[in-house]
Amino acid sequence: MEFEQAKEIINNSKSIYIVAHVNPDGDAIGSTYAMYFTLKNLGKDVHVIMPEYSDVFSFLPDISICEKDVYVESYDLLIGLDSSDSSRLAVSSEVYNRAKKVIMLDHHQIAHPYGDVRYINDKLSSASEVVFNFIKYLGTNIDEKIATYLYTGIMTDTGSFNYSNTSSDTHRAIAELIDAGADHIVICKKLNDTIKEAKLKLIAKTIDNMEVYNNGKVRYSLIDYDTINSLGLHEEDAEGMTNYLRMVEGTEVGIYVRGKKDGTYKVSMRSIGNVDISKIAIANGGGGHPRAAGFTIVEDLEGVKNKILKAVEVMLVDDTTH
Repeated sequence: MEFEQAKEIINNSKSIYIVAHVNPDGDAIGSTYAMYFTLKNLGKDVHVIMPEYSDVFSFLPDISICEKDVYVESYDLLIGLDSSDSSRLAVSSEVYNRAKKVIMLDHHQIAHPYGDVRYINDKLSSASEVVFNFIKYLGTNIDEKIATYLYTGIMTDTGSFNYSNTSSDTHRAIAELIDAGADHIVICKKLNDTIKEAKLKLIAKTIDNMEVYNNGKVRYSLIDYDTINSLGLHEEDAEGMTNYLRMVEGTEVGIYVRGKKDGTYKVSMRSIGNVDISKIAIANGGGGHPRAAGFTIVEDLEGVKNKILKAVEVMLVDDTTH
């Protein structure tokens, strides 16, 4: 039903803007551009709003077509992707309110749903898989460019198909994208096997700052913004450190906290056991999935840290919270 309503709104819209969350990751970029090129192929007046993105994605085709903001007084439709909260979209509330209609497509557990039409499926691996299904519903062609972006989004948000959000349907979608022209060898080489020296130093710093709790089941690391900035890294380049914490044998929960330019801190959590960390994220105004979730700390960094560690400890010993 939601896809049908979304299609109707798109058909009736002339000016369309597409946006994902701030500091876009591979899934935000993949889903946004796949939707853009799909609607462009349908003859729509469509624009991508993306004020900034990491240069690790600069190899993707025509990624530079994005705009930093909406410069018209009003427009027909805003499509929000890969964000369960409108406040995390890379547009101001004033720009958001200029849209006559808003469509939300996402795969996170709902924190603060928004939009006139919402499709949220937290069983899917990524917003890119949601967009893949929507494109299939539209019955339009997935060309090489669209396939490249969708593959990028799905691959990055599944941790190269290592995470539990990877289903048999995910693999079937990937097979179709490769058949459509996505060069998985190039994409994986660029995003998995190529790293900046500065990021390697950040990984080392993250490991050096690692704190261990609950007999090695919980690992926590904090990186402040000054460290990230001194290495010359973009904020999105500083993502993904949680993966190195959770890789350690015996770890069930990895918690990575990084400082942001605006003075807040982003908390990223990964669970490889039965701990449902989305409950912690949602309780702190964030969201995500049972095995991958996060939120933002505005103040009381130490107090929130202790609260997280206590909540995880309870979940580790209480099966009823799993």
